[in-house]
Order: sequence, then C-alpha cells, then structure tokens
Amino acid sequence: MKFVVKFLSGESPATKRYPHAVLTQNNWDDYGYKTTFQVTLHVTADERHHLGNIKIIEAHRTGGYTEMPEKPFSRLSAGHASLAAELDYYETLYKLGRSIYEPFLKGLRDVAFDDEIKAEVEDSEAFEVSLLRFVGAKRTLADAARLFRKDGLPAKRRTRGFKVKFKTRTARTSDSFVIEFDFRRQGRLPNRINALIGYNGTGKTRILSNLAIVASGYGYGSKREILENAAGRFVGNAPPFKTVVVVSYSAFDTFVIPGSTEQEKERLEDSGEIFGYVYCGLRVRSGDEDASANERPYRLRTPLEVEAEFLDALNRVRKAERLETLLEVLKPLLRDPSFQRIGLTQFYTNRDDDALAELFRGLSSGHKVVLKIVTELTAHISGSEPTLVLIDEPETHLHPPLLAAFLKSIRACLETFDGYAIMATHSPVVLQETPAKYVHVLRRHADESRVVSPSVETFAESIGVITQEVFNLNDGSTDWHETLQELARRNSLEEIEEAFGRKLGFAARSYVLSVRDEMEG
Repeated sequence: MKFVVKFLSGESPATKRYPHAVLTQNNWDDYGYKTTFQVTLHVTADERHHLGNIKIIEAHRTGGYTEMPEKPFSRLSAGHASLAAELDYYETLYKLGRSIYEPFLKGLRDVAFDDEIKAEVEDSEAFEVSLLRFVGAKRTLADAARLFRKDGLPAKRRTRGFKVKFKTRTARTSDSFVIEFDFRRQGRLPNRINALIGYNGTGKTRILSNLAIVASGYGYGSKREILENAAGRFVGNAPPFKTVVVVSYSAFDTFVIPGSTEQEKERLEDSGEIFGYVYCGLRVRSGDEDASANERPYRLRTPLEVEAEFLDALNRVRKAERLETLLEVLKPLLRDPSFQRIGLTQFYTNRDDDALAELFRGLSSGHKVVLKIVTELTAHISGSEPTLVLIDEPETHLHPPLLAAFLKSIRACLETFDGYAIMATHSPVVLQETPAKYVHVLRRHADESRVVSPSVETFAESIGVITQEVFNLNDGSTDWHETLQELARRNSLEEIEEAFGRKLGFAARSYVLSVRDEMEG
C-alpha cells in the first residue's frame, strides 16, 4: 500500500502503483493544530473510494501543520498517529478485506486499529486537542476498535436508553455540581425528553450551553479550556451522541454560534453543521471579521434570513428523502385548531420555493417557529447514531395548546431517528407532558446550585399543582395574593365579588375569607 500527500502549496508526489491512497491536506484549524486530510483510496485504476476526513498528528508537536513525507511512502514514522472522523470510513475499509485495510491502517498508524500506537500518543496535547477535539471522535475510536478486534461489523441497534451524568457549573465563581439525565425506557412512558426547569437566574441556559460544548467538542475558546474541562465533563461512561442539535429562539441565549471562520462558513453552507454541531436559532455572527471568536458581536437574523433558512432545511429534508417522515412527524400539530387552516401537506408538497416562501411569510411568528424547528430537526438529526437535541425555552412565541402539540411532534421525531432531548423551560405545560422521573428542578442559593426531583407526578397533573410544586407559589407571595389581601382589609367578600362581576373562583373566595377571619379574630 502506497500513500501520497497532496499538499496545499508546492509540488505534490504521484504514483501509478495500486492500491494507493491520496491524502489531501486541509487547513482546518484545531486551536493551532492543522492535522486534517481528505482520503481517497484507489484500489485499481477504475475503482476508487472517497473515505472522508482523517486527522494525523505528531505527538511532540504543539501546533501547526503535521509534517508529512514529500515522496510516496508505505508507513508513517514513529510519533505520527491517525484517526478518522466517521465509522463509515472504517466500515468501507473493512468491507474491502484484510489485504486492503491492514496495510492501510498500519501505514497511517491508526489508533483505532493499533492499541500500542494509541498508548504512545494518548498523553500528548495533540491527541486531546486535535485528534479527539470533537466528541464524536471518541465514539468512532471505540466503535472502530471493536470492529477490527471482533473481526465483524458492529451492530447498529437502537438503544433502550441510558443515563448521562454531567458535572458542570453555572458561573466561573460557582461550585461544580452533577446533574443526571435519565433516558432509560420505563415501560411505555415517553423517555426521550428530559425537562430542566427553575426560576430565572438559576442557570438553565448555561447548563445547556455547557452541555452543547462538551457533547460536541465545539465551542471552546482555547486549547487550555479543552484541557481544563472548562465547560464541564461527563462522569462515568461517555454518552453515545455524535451529533448535537441546539434549538433556541431567544435573543439572549449563550450558545456558541458557528461560522467564526471562512472554513466554518463554507462547511455550514455545504452541510449545515460543524462536525456534528448544529445551531438553529435567531442569532448570527456579525461585525469585525478580524476580531477573535469570543469578541465578535452578534445580531439577530432578519425575517428574510429566517425564511431562507427554513427553505434550506426543507431542501435538505427532500435530499435526504425524509419528506414523508416529516409530514408524519408534523401530524400532532394538525390537531391544534390554529394549524388546521394552513394545510400542512399542501404546504410541504407540490410547491416551488417562491410559493413556499410566500406561504411561510404569511404565518404568525409562533407557526413559523414551530414549522422551522421541526423541519430543521428532521433535516439535521443523524438517524444512524443517537443525537442530542438541546432546546431552550420552547414555549417562546407559542400558546399552551400549540406548545403541547409541538412537544408531541418533537417526541415523534426523536423516536423516529433515535434522538434524545433536554429542554430548559419555565413552562408547566412542558412538565405536564413529561413524567416526573424525567424532570429536573434547578435551585440556586448564592454560588451553590442543586437539582431536585418533583415530589408530585407531573405528567397529566394540573397546571396549578405543577406551578406550586416548581415555583413555590403556595406561599402567598404572588401579586394576586397581595391584591386580594389589600381588598379584603377594606371590603367585604360581597363587595369584592361585585367588583369582579361575581366571577371569582373558589381559591380567591377562600383566600378573601381567610384574610377577613384573621382580621376579625
């Protein structure tokens, strides 16, 4: 097996011997490391395979391009090590037979194929910062190692669920804490959504933001942050996610926005993701292109940009032959009266982009958000590997019945494509659709955060009970308590009822009587 490197600059070698592989150098930057190559394997003059991307490091190097042979070679020198980005790369090689994959993987000193090479380089900075930068690489490493160790393709079976333990902090000065998300299936209970709820300022969005960084490997400000686990870390077994989809229609979210370099912009235009990280939201990078990623300002997308994103997502759905699946996923929304007049099937089929754009433009903000999120999720969710979906405040722009229908559509999409979601919310409607074992109430006192479970079953419970349970609204501190207390001190129950048109509910009348009794006692 011969290898030749096609360099970005200067002359590149060539060979007419078969089989051989061409490694095309790429200038993708991993915090100073430039280790990425695109691999094309030429088995014969007429048979070739585009295997995808690999990263090749030198263990001693702390940045820059990997030094590669200028002439055709059969094996990289000691200190080099490689790992592919996707399991498909290894599966293609495996199917070509041992006579192909063994000299190929040995020649590139692949860490998934050879444990001794992995042991030589796994303590190096280059291994951690570049080779394993994206969390999907860890999963690929494990799956590919099993593939060749067992001499058989790993089974791709749907999981019955799992737990995810995540250690993080909600501010740089706050204490770390562990939150455990449970996605294990319990009978027929819906298990694919975990809800995170709490007061404003408890750090729900920050937890999701940190999860997005750690679960994808994308978004660290420097290689020092990677090495120090600045955003947090998973405790115990790493989760199986290789794709992370972030959904946020808040103007104030703290998620990392892709597109900080021209390379990232090109990749986003081509595939809509950055090595498994997808952001679906309102914010976009703007301003000084020469500023660092952390300093560059953001702006909100214009209505025309939102519309264009929707059409792009729909086109990706069509190319992936998922349109019928999308229409099935959207069925729960048809039950919402506000959606029935739109005609979703006609909306998505037999119309050109101009007609779709005109229809989309005429929708309310809530309907636009719902259609765009479900379409984008169907377009970007993996389908072949578990996907983590992080949704921040899904209730934004949605009335309660539409929110409930939206949750059912999201759950249908997750079930179809083996996805798992964590939602940060203020809405008791989300909890009303979620069993208590999958609900996490976030409390914060000073610099200490903790997570507690509801003491009541939230699924199908009344909104009032859920609100009292989560936000402690049974302590008489809300505005309506104060208003009624003030009225009761000056007026009889009869006078108060008259003022409200005799429509006061049982709880209000009881409270007024309790205040009057206390005064008279």
